[in-house]
Amino acid sequence: MPKASSVLVIAVAVATLIPLSIGLSGLGPEISIGGRQTVGIYDNADSRIEDAQGDVTPVYQQVGTEEIPKVRDYHDILGASVQKRGEVFFFTIALDGNPNDNDMYETQYRWHIITTSPITNREQQYIIRFQNSAFDGGNNNNNNNNSTAMQGWYFTVFDRNVGRFIVPPTSIPDMPEDRVEFPIEDFYIGNPSSFSYWVDVSVRVNATFGQPNYIMDYAP
Repeated sequence: MPKASSVLVIAVAVATLIPLSIGLSGLGPEISIGGRQTVGIYDNADSRIEDAQGDVTPVYQQVGTEEIPKVRDYHDILGASVQKRGEVFFFTIALDGNPNDNDMYETQYRWHIITTSPITNREQQYIIRFQNSAFDGGNNNNNNNNSTAMQGWYFTVFDRNVGRFIVPPTSIPDMPEDRVEFPIEDFYIGNPSSFSYWVDVSVRVNATFGQPNYIMDYAP
C-alpha cells in the first residue's frame, strides 16, 4: 500500500483531461445550508478544521422530490486541512469511511475558497471539486455515454467570479482509504497567502447534469 505522499505524486503524473461537457454539473449557484456562519482560515500556515462524527443529514437542494440517498460512512466529514509545500497546496478532507467504496450515485467533495485578488483587490471565489461517480450507464434511467465516461475520480478547479474552469475535468487515481486528498498548484487559485474556506460532501442520485440533489455533510 503506497504512502499518501506517493499516491499524490502518482496522481499528478497520470492525470488526464476528459471532455469539458462531462464535468459541468454541480458548479452553478451556491448551495444552500441554513445556519452555516463559520469558515476555516488559511493564513500562510498549516490550517485544520474539525467536524463532529455521525452528523450526516441529507439536505435537499432542488424543487420537487428525489429519492433520499442512503447515508454512508464516506459522507461523514471528520475534518479538513490545508498545507502548502513549495508551490503546491495539499487539500485533505478526513472521512469516517473509504471514499472509494462509493457504489451508488455520484459523490462530490468540494472546497469553497474565498480570497482577495492581488490584481483587482476584490473578493475572488473558487470551487475545487473531487467527484466520484458510480454511474455506469446501466443502473439508472439515463442510459447514455456520458454516465459511463464519468465513472471514477475527477477533479476540477472552477472560478466562480467569471464562471469558467481553470482546470477542466481531469481523471485522477483512487483516493486513500480514509480521506480525499490531492495536491493543487498554487497559481490555479491565484497563489494566495491567505484565504477562508469551507468544505462539503454532496450527492447526485441520477446521471443527469445540474446541481447535486443533496448536501450530506459540511465543515466547519
